[in-house]
Amino acid sequence: MTVRSSQFKRRPPVVAGTCFLMALALGLLWQAQARPAKNTGRTTIRLAHYQLETGARQAFDQIGAAYMQLHPEVEIIQMPVPERIYRNWLVTQLVGETVPDLVEIQLDAETSDDRIARFFTPLSDLAEAPNPYNRGTELEGVRLRETYLDGMKGGYFDNLLDYYAVPISCPTVRMYYNLDLLKKITGRTVLPADYVEFMDLCRRTAAYAARERPALVPVAGSRSNGLGLMIRMFDSQTQRLDSRLAPVGLIYENAAEGSVRHATDYLHGSWSLDSPEIRSGFEMMRAVGGEMQPGFVQSERDESARRFANGLALMISTGSWDAWSLRQQVTFPVGAGPLPYPSVNDPDYGQYTLGAPSEAGIRATGCFGLARSSRHPETAKDFLQFLASRQGNQLWTNASGWPPAIMGTQVTAEIAPFLPVREGYVPGFPPNISLVGFMEVTRCYTVNLHLLLGPRGSTEAFVRAVKPLYGTAVQADLRRIQHDILSQVQGRDSQFAALAWIAREQPEKLEARQRLDQFLQAESLAERRYYQAKMALPRP
Repeated sequence: MTVRSSQFKRRPPVVAGTCFLMALALGLLWQAQARPAKNTGRTTIRLAHYQLETGARQAFDQIGAAYMQLHPEVEIIQMPVPERIYRNWLVTQLVGETVPDLVEIQLDAETSDDRIARFFTPLSDLAEAPNPYNRGTELEGVRLRETYLDGMKGGYFDNLLDYYAVPISCPTVRMYYNLDLLKKITGRTVLPADYVEFMDLCRRTAAYAARERPALVPVAGSRSNGLGLMIRMFDSQTQRLDSRLAPVGLIYENAAEGSVRHATDYLHGSWSLDSPEIRSGFEMMRAVGGEMQPGFVQSERDESARRFANGLALMISTGSWDAWSLRQQVTFPVGAGPLPYPSVNDPDYGQYTLGAPSEAGIRATGCFGLARSSRHPETAKDFLQFLASRQGNQLWTNASGWPPAIMGTQVTAEIAPFLPVREGYVPGFPPNISLVGFMEVTRCYTVNLHLLLGPRGSTEAFVRAVKPLYGTAVQADLRRIQHDILSQVQGRDSQFAALAWIAREQPEKLEARQRLDQFLQAESLAERRYYQAKMALPRP
């Protein structure tokens, strides 16, 4: 069921009641599913997720059926949950210890490392061991994490120094086009190659709409994919700035380190909201947002997809996860191409960019964790291994249409355009510093977006409102990160002692020594982030 944002404005009590009834009905259904099957003797493993796109549920059904054919004593039940209530539902299930065995973990600014460590089981034993379900392939005998295209970084939690999830896909974001409408407007079906051609197409679309179809907009937007496109455009304007800020000799930096460094650089005055690159990024966000329907920030993702499917938008920017859903909803041919980043020759935005960013650093997502409260943890872990096997990932890719996460998985011609582009440059950083961990910065930035995107909005008005709040928000987020790192480091003392003892007393166990080395490296990086934040924060 989809409820439009306008309905929320007109009938909030009705919508609230509807949502309550939905939650109640889903709760009763899940309670019924949670009861053990009578006299079957089968072990039931439940898998909860919020991927309601076309193909995803069918893929989980096929994977579950293939696993049950190998293990008739096991029953796999998937529990799809609407995305808009998934977070609240999951928190309730975790606290009440009624959570399914395997659940999809959302990775965003609200993700809590403490919650992950408290309610989920570390999976390093799976990551460091060969996947038994890869027997007979070239991946036989290879450690699970090394079978992933991203090295299984998507399942690794930097602050926790451990694997807590098994990912299933390496998604990408593309621009989708209504090819019939594109031909009517331009006489061709050639997709824009860069930002200049994209904006020219937007102007031609607006002129066509004024003559033929007033409701038509160049780009269908929402609070997720619309803002996502704008943030990626902003990133292009901080590429050169980021390269100047990076310390000399820095070879590798994970997302957690990079975000802390960007935050401390802000507090040190190395960049600000008045920096020309940042201002240029906001100007670009306003320009791109101006090509979307009014009020798109209040729209849900499915509303923007429906607008595109109904022929009321020429383009939509969304992920590979929506490709099959969109193509089944529409009655016209759909083209997909890379996002229209500015080139270095762009007259307005070329001076701050390096060029289109590489997607080689994309982390695998669709991350499934094992709940500590699972009654059958070994069986659930075995199913995770099947899910992450070549066979499991092939079943997933074929049925869902999502790009694979496991090496050697074959893709069709329809999926090939969504494979990560390896060539390109390192992306810049977003206006909220990071999508993970910086909740206060994200909040002060998003609540004032109307000053940037509104009809009478401007970059000046937006920056004027955000600037007094930004520094305080950065400090609050860094203090929370600092607190989390300290508590996690202290909590790992016993783990360090155990690893050190094994490495010292049993030197023949090379894996124990390697595990200790990895632990010390990760711990050093965590402590470096802690002291970076401490040195940048004002003394209380």
